[in-house]
Amino acid sequence: MSGKTILVVDDEADILETTKVLLERSGYEVVTATNGFEALGAARICKPDLIILDVMLPGENGYRVSHTLREDEALGVYERPNRIILVTARDLSTDPEREQLFQDFAKPDRVIYKPFDLDDLVSQVGELLG
Repeated sequence: MSGKTILVVDDEADILETTKVLLERSGYEVVTATNGFEALGAARICKPDLIILDVMLPGENGYRVSHTLREDEALGVYERPNRIILVTARDLSTDPEREQLFQDFAKPDRVIYKPFDLDDLVSQVGELLG
């Protein structure tokens, strides 16, 4: 086991379960949440090493959740900085400047666009966690 904890946040049950199983098979401990408010609570409790965070969530969206977590880090709520991968199905071609503003606000370490390759996701997780 890697000893690393990953928080996976997605409101689509099949994506959440598939990602959870794949990451557990890769040796990670996985905690899940299905909306932005659950994600914030889970992150504060389990202090994950990495968060895979869908953008389109009920309650708080992924951009705001990521921003809030980054603010908490600045305030010293966490012992270590979180690594955040934002997952989005947003179409960049319609308004790339607006999307860039959202990403600048959220400050993710990586952005992955849906549909994504699960092996690529695991690879990026490994890169971010060293």
